[in-house]
Amino acid sequence: MSTLSSPMSQGSPVPSYDWVPGQTPMRDAWIPIAHSVHITDNVSWRPLHSRRYYLWREQGHIRAASTSPVASGAEVSLFTDERGCYPVVERYGMVWVWYGNPDNARLSLVPNLPHLPEDGNLPGYMRGQTRLHCCSELAMENLMDLTHADFVHSDLLGDSLTDDDVVTVDSTSETITMVRTCLNKSAAPIQQRAAGIKADRQNVRFTIHIYVRSHVAAIHSRFEPGLEVNMVHCSTPETRDSNRVNFIQNTSQARRPYRWLFPFASHKIAAQDDYALKPQAPRYHQQIRRRDMHSRFDTASIRYRQLVQDILARQADGDFSYESDALISGDKSSVLGMGKPIR
Repeated sequence: MSTLSSPMSQGSPVPSYDWVPGQTPMRDAWIPIAHSVHITDNVSWRPLHSRRYYLWREQGHIRAASTSPVASGAEVSLFTDERGCYPVVERYGMVWVWYGNPDNARLSLVPNLPHLPEDGNLPGYMRGQTRLHCCSELAMENLMDLTHADFVHSDLLGDSLTDDDVVTVDSTSETITMVRTCLNKSAAPIQQRAAGIKADRQNVRFTIHIYVRSHVAAIHSRFEPGLEVNMVHCSTPETRDSNRVNFIQNTSQARRPYRWLFPFASHKIAAQDDYALKPQAPRYHQQIRRRDMHSRFDTASIRYRQLVQDILARQADGDFSYESDALISGDKSSVLGMGKPIR
């Protein structure tokens, strides 16, 4: 029998039914805009909240600006310095740009991703990008539902058969963490075929930790018997109706051929998610009478919506600061359950 633990009845906020995701961008955050290896001496650009961020290297150092360096004149705005440049940093193999007031940019606000090497030194097949035809907030909300994988991605992550299924949710003013623990869950077919797992059942713990302003999800999964799977999912908000998913699958500890195959599974997972998300996106922007329906199992997504709205409400009043509980750069190894047995 499957059970689901949810703190919904313990004072969780009542969800707002006027949720219009992607309507107003959250500001003052580091957002990963590209994989580092994709930025060279040649100028390229990426959209972020419908703004063009031009990217290139000078003597190996990354640069980001509102206009191409070959263009005449710089476009100066509230989001750039007096030269028209954006704050930018490389970490974990990704290029992070600051979206907001450049005077508020701090390296201590770059999200901590302990399951990736800080220098980004991973094989190329472990990283990739896809696109979802919806705003970033809907993509993040979809990730918060860790149970949907049993039905949409069962060939990769296993079906819903399990002896026990417990979901817990925790949050700060800037992050939300959802942990799903399953006992005697049907083993993932891809692990049986490619990772050498002989068992028909596994104990599994899925952990997802979302940095709300940065649209970044750190994901750590532990399978017993089996392996640990590390992933980072970055839903870079390009426009109201599109986000570029820059992902990294750190399968360094897995045996071959699983080590090579599973990163490519992200493309299949993204296509399956986009099939469900694409028709949803425009409905939030139509002037129709509707109510978003929720159950007690939707605690994580409701909490996520509330966090976004709380941040936007503070920013509407001119407060772009981070509260003391944010701990964006603190080591999140224990939060992700890295190296921790399931029971």
